[in-house]
Amino acid sequence: MELKISGISDRGVLKDERIGFNVIKDCELKFYQLFRTSFSKSGGFYNRSKSAFWFAPKKVKAGDKIVVYTKSGTDNSKENANGTTTYWFYWGLNEPIFVEENYGIVLVEITDWELSKNK
Repeated sequence: MELKISGISDRGVLKDERIGFNVIKDCELKFYQLFRTSFSKSGGFYNRSKSAFWFAPKKVKAGDKIVVYTKSGTDNSKENANGTTTYWFYWGLNEPIFVEENYGIVLVEITDWELSKNK
């Protein structure tokens, strides 16, 4: 996986709650999803997510930083002095994720998908 979770800040505070990621290797963000879930006492997680965040198509480079805010907002980015870029994305939730000790997220890399329309 080319993305790694670097930390979670301001847990339980909707206006500030965010998840940080480091880009380990050049990659395309559209192949990554976050799932809001809860964890069992044995350390596993439940496969029924409460919500999902699918990154929009965006090529990122090793060394870049990604921040996903729980709240609504406008995605943006900034080039850093060292040549890397920091990207900010917004999940658009109306409540924070990390309000209970067993709540969390799962980062998933997607290798392929199939679409099916209603008609």
